[in-house]
Amino acid sequence: MQWNPLDDGLSVSGLNLWLQDRFAFRARYLEGWEEPLRFTPSLAYGNLMQCGIEGYIKGGRQKVSLIKYIKNEYDRLVEEHGAMEDIDFWANLAIHEADLFTQVYDNDPVLPLSEVTDSERNVRVECPLPSGRSITLNCYLDGEGDGLIMENKVRGNWWEEGITRNIYLDLQVNYYLLAVTMETGETPKRVWYQHSLRPGSRRGPRKTKKETQTEYLERCKTWMSEHVDETFFRYVFQPTPTDLQRFCHASLYPILESFLDWYEYHEEVRLGGNPVNKFDWMSPYGQYNPFVEGTAERFREYRLTGQPNGLRKRSN
Repeated sequence: MQWNPLDDGLSVSGLNLWLQDRFAFRARYLEGWEEPLRFTPSLAYGNLMQCGIEGYIKGGRQKVSLIKYIKNEYDRLVEEHGAMEDIDFWANLAIHEADLFTQVYDNDPVLPLSEVTDSERNVRVECPLPSGRSITLNCYLDGEGDGLIMENKVRGNWWEEGITRNIYLDLQVNYYLLAVTMETGETPKRVWYQHSLRPGSRRGPRKTKKETQTEYLERCKTWMSEHVDETFFRYVFQPTPTDLQRFCHASLYPILESFLDWYEYHEEVRLGGNPVNKFDWMSPYGQYNPFVEGTAERFREYRLTGQPNGLRKRSN
């Protein structure tokens, strides 16, 4: 089945991929290829943490539900990559940090976690654009409540001042705000923008050569419990319809219009047409354009040879 931005919807991750690497987007979405997944702690730990928070919210705010959801994601990782010590390490640390997260925010006087009443709800809504065309916005909300959306990030480092200064210009936040606004008719009054730590980078303890994984795990748990303010950072802000529309007309709508121009060109080519190519080009020697050419890591051999060696067709 050929992917279509109106029928299937465009996710934020898909839009980010197109902005970063058009070739990779075309290979993944229009041609249906995917690369075999390698275990990467940064991606895996973020998923494990979000699963734990989702389980807590959906499972009656019980730790047992938090552990159950992390265990389900752990089983998926093992099935995908095979049993490995790294998966055990990150899953056990996620249980500790997700539980610590609930302890920190359950009784928060400004915005308690109890106000987040759902997690991972799929929002799909048709969005009319200034040109008269439409595209379907497709997103999963990390959390939501009455007039509230939550976005969770798990990172090795963050810049608090940059977040508070520039959050109104964040693509993902505004994408979700627009989707919910179009679905409900009202712009959410609050955004809970959360950062949780993935240790081992610039923040938190790093593993020493002499430590076993078990010793490092216990040291991370102790450090997080004793350094809560360095383990979590939350920024709550109040968007307005004016802020949202300003961003949409200055950034999001032009991006989506350009995406549809590009998509319609490739669709015409697929159907046997011969349109003028105004979108994809090879940069001349000495110049590099990541917007067009992306990075060497994604679909490298396919990009160079046109042969899908080592790739597989996407299952969905």
